[in-house]
Amino acid sequence: MRTTIVIGAGLSGLMGALALAEAGLRPLLLAKGQGATHWTAGTIDVWGADERSPREALQTIITSRPGHPYALIGVHAVEEAITRFRALTEAARYPYVGGLERNVLLPTAAGALRPAALLPVTMAAGDVRLGGEMLIAGFRELRDFYPPFIAANLAAQGIAARGVYLTMPPAFRRREYTTVTFARMFDDPAFRSEIGRQLRAQRGNATRIGLPAVLGLRDPLEVVAHMQNESGAQVFEIPTLPPSVPGIRLFTLFQQAIERAGGRLQIGSEVIRGEGQDRRLTTIWSEAAARQQEHRVERVLLATGGIAGGGIRTDHAGIVRETALDLPVRAPANRADWFAPRFLDPHGHAIYTAGVATDAHLRPLGAADEVIYDNVAVAGAALGGADTVRERSRSGVSLATGWAAGRILAGLVS
Repeated sequence: MRTTIVIGAGLSGLMGALALAEAGLRPLLLAKGQGATHWTAGTIDVWGADERSPREALQTIITSRPGHPYALIGVHAVEEAITRFRALTEAARYPYVGGLERNVLLPTAAGALRPAALLPVTMAAGDVRLGGEMLIAGFRELRDFYPPFIAANLAAQGIAARGVYLTMPPAFRRREYTTVTFARMFDDPAFRSEIGRQLRAQRGNATRIGLPAVLGLRDPLEVVAHMQNESGAQVFEIPTLPPSVPGIRLFTLFQQAIERAGGRLQIGSEVIRGEGQDRRLTTIWSEAAARQQEHRVERVLLATGGIAGGGIRTDHAGIVRETALDLPVRAPANRADWFAPRFLDPHGHAIYTAGVATDAHLRPLGAADEVIYDNVAVAGAALGGADTVRERSRSGVSLATGWAAGRILAGLVS
């Protein structure tokens, strides 16, 4: 039986699978493991490389950089993806706020400031432009989140902040603590009430309280509301090091929406090769227990990520390859040209723009710009033409191109 396949479980794969599922194509999503959602802050960063608004940056990119993923799909496609994403999160009781008109500046777990175009409402009170004193609170038991350190770095940037540690209630003490452990504890009203009382006692003149982004897995809106009521101040989450609780929430709501629409997710199934003829991919193989599983395909969305995600690999001989379908990768021909002389070069490193080149329909192209497969669309970090980490556009590119690729494939005539 021929089917619709999505390769990759990151944000681009999830958005693409959702578009395909809602078009009635019942996609099967194959991935070797969890996508980048579990490792990122849970915000959508459309553009953060400079002071321009995301909309201004998009308009410039479209006219000056035709090979950039945003230029391939256009501003309208980005807006359409954001609209669907916000509707999805709203329906799941984990709404996102923001848009293309301006970035919000949020504190990080290091006390730096990070721009974000879209963010969960649980982080919204963290916008440093809102003013007022911040109290940054955390737990000694949670590694790599140090409230005094965060507050000191914020204060050095002119932001009124102080940091305190909270005491773990005796009934909740255990040997091992992770971000997920804390999220499950915050799902418990008794734990929230005790922490809320401590926050009220420590609050002083602070109007806003920043906590690590572990405020529940099941219903973070309820947790934030409870904490605000107990503490008497606005409460917001600050992203932590992985595993990312906001990212886990995102993955879960996508999985539920895709499955409700008729799709399936199969994690632990790495796609290792594909075959086709006459500009159509016909078959792919994925790793399965003690064998390779064959899939006859009608449409395929490739969203395996770039170099950082393992979708594109390099070796000591200078070979750059796409790992799932062996599509051609655009990259500097000489390995010596991969990196700039300086590590912090303002123009970045050429190797991080490596990826699959596509046409405006996101179909993969060969060396002579010929279409390789008419029934394959590429999305996310697997696309070439942009250093999305330096641009701070990675999740925005993934969100927008994933949705666009899914919609394009859904429009193909079988």
